[in-house]
Amino acid sequence: MKNINRLSCYSSKWIIFTYKYLHLSVYNKISRQLNYKYMKLYNRIMLGEGGRYVKDCLDNNYIGVNFLKDIDLSNIPHTDESVWKQNLVAKYLESHPDKTSATARMAIGFMWTVCYGLKTGDVVLAPNGEGGYYVAEITGSYFYAQGKELSHRRTVKWLNVIIQRSSMSQKLQNSTGSIGTCCNISKYADELQQLINGSTPIKIINDSLKVENFKERSLHRLLSNYLFSNNILCKTIFHETSSKAYQAQKWVHPDMVGVRFNEFQEQATRALLKASETKEYVALYSYELKRTIENDHQLKEYFFQALSNSSWANYGYLVAFEINEDVMEEMERLNRAFGIGVIKLSPYTDDTKELFPARKNELDYYTIDKLCRINNDFKSFITKATKVLNAQTEVLEDVKNGLQKFCDRGFSSQEEILEYCNENHIPC
Repeated sequence: MKNINRLSCYSSKWIIFTYKYLHLSVYNKISRQLNYKYMKLYNRIMLGEGGRYVKDCLDNNYIGVNFLKDIDLSNIPHTDESVWKQNLVAKYLESHPDKTSATARMAIGFMWTVCYGLKTGDVVLAPNGEGGYYVAEITGSYFYAQGKELSHRRTVKWLNVIIQRSSMSQKLQNSTGSIGTCCNISKYADELQQLINGSTPIKIINDSLKVENFKERSLHRLLSNYLFSNNILCKTIFHETSSKAYQAQKWVHPDMVGVRFNEFQEQATRALLKASETKEYVALYSYELKRTIENDHQLKEYFFQALSNSSWANYGYLVAFEINEDVMEEMERLNRAFGIGVIKLSPYTDDTKELFPARKNELDYYTIDKLCRINNDFKSFITKATKVLNAQTEVLEDVKNGLQKFCDRGFSSQEEILEYCNENHIPC
């Protein structure tokens, strides 16, 4: 009887502990989500080509974009970011038949950021054409200015401050110089806020320490998100699942593999290309991911690892989250000599940069065969990609969807990116 009472006592304590722990976990998760939702974001925005409309924006207290300028977005539901973007991408391609799907997704991504992604209280920087940036705070929701340039607008309050580009850290200068209508520079929030307040930012002597807390594999989903915006489906290859006899072999497995099918909009064109030039219908990619490239020794080790691991593919890339500016010259030389491309990865697709493009190679079927034999992830990826090549027209989209579900997923919103980065200790 005493044992039964003691067991009941322990069970009760365990239930109370579990109850408190679960409540604490739920509370922490909700708190994190609220923090992401209301975190102040910072973006650099170009107000027309070359900033040509910046004066009008200053005079009339707004920012805006010109994509699909004749369509009023007010009547298009935007509660679901993914659905909204799909709808607008289709409209963009309809009005710009000469553009690719990747270009359309990029343009609509910029539209979303300006029209709905930025929240009241977020901060934007606009180049003034003289080596500085005007600074504004978002104060109102989206509105449509029919018949005017930058017709998709947000009201802002321009602050009485100009940030000189020369006062920024080198990394912030690189990010604000990114090509595109807008780019997320929230990872430099502390430095930006100090510049806005008029104080001198504290110099960080060893910036690489910030990125030592996250795992290399946590970058895979960020790369997947970027590649999907460029019409490439990709899959992580888990080295540890390979046949034991090959696990110890050095520089055999790619970290991630990708496939891209042609983007012709007309079915007749796709069918002709597929029938006559199969190798032009599809391209296969190989990716080697690293957290940082700090010095010449790391550059050469990682570069030739990427070269070895990508010998089977049409295109091979070395991808890194942080790259020391001092290795750029040697990186360019290696790219020219061996054809491996380089991508500087960011949590945000519009801030990720292809520093050097990869050179196209013929597929190495012997190495593909070896990888299929030793790793089931790779074999499944090749099998599903091949099914897309062989699919009849009436089932092609279903087969493609099957491949997409098998591949690594991206993100549906900016808030989801922020949450993921925070949970994985990735600077954003």
